Amino acid sequence: MKKVYSLLALAVFATGSAFAQCTINPSAQTTPGVNPTADQLPCVIVGQPYDQTLQGKIQDSHDTTLVIAGFSINAHIQVDSIRLDSIAGLPAGITWSKNPNVLLGGGNGCVQFTGTSNAAPGNYPLEAFGTVWMRIQVQQPIQIDTPYTYNGSMNRFSPFGDYYLDVINSGAVCHATGINDFNADLNAALSVFPNPNNGMFNVVLNSGSRVNGTLAVVDMTGRVVFNQALDVIGLHNTAVDLTNLPKGLYTLQLKTAEGFASKNISVQ
Repeated sequence: MKKVYSLLALAVFATGSAFAQCTINPSAQTTPGVNPTADQLPCVIVGQPYDQTLQGKIQDSHDTTLVIAGFSINAHIQVDSIRLDSIAGLPAGITWSKNPNVLLGGGNGCVQFTGTSNAAPGNYPLEAFGTVWMRIQVQQPIQIDTPYTYNGSMNRFSPFGDYYLDVINSGAVCHATGINDFNADLNAALSVFPNPNNGMFNVVLNSGSRVNGTLAVVDMTGRVVFNQALDVIGLHNTAVDLTNLPKGLYTLQLKTAEGFASKNISVQ
């Protein structure tokens, strides 16, 4: 179903506090997408007030391919609306607000990050959770016209990649090349199996070059529940046991000097 949700351009940004609202500016994002992108978002400077608004627009329909019972089926997806309920991983002191509460298919929305943070400098990946209401229509090999509701992590469904906030000290370079950059090659070399799982799973890294960094798993609140230094070449397998933790969604993070990679993990 991954391709189904790739049309949800604003999925990561349509939720927030019920007490404050950002101002929607449809002219700032006239095509499906989010503005600014993560690598253009100003950094959070330790001890200084932060106030940034994101503008976005989602598609109302999308043609895609579904895999059902091992068969590839052409389908038309009509998005009714989306509602996101939480964003995990924000640096301490940073809160968010949204407008509107429920974003209709084809509509514009915004999210605002505000606050003053004294969090440690670094990269803070964000994980968004919510609900999508849609209709799936299939003509062949059988006719299907049915509503479908998805509830869970929205990060994997955005075509713009995972969003993050960078925290820096005053005078430091924002989005300096290296650890704060998403590394597509590193992400392709990283995998998790089985996924979903019961809390026991393996993290596999298959890279042709040396990977020196930190492997971590964080929960929906941004708390690190697994952490391990990594310095390997070639095929490497790490067993992780989260069976003593609650069921839910977790994020695997691999950070190196050459960039970072991220995978979502579902513990059921």
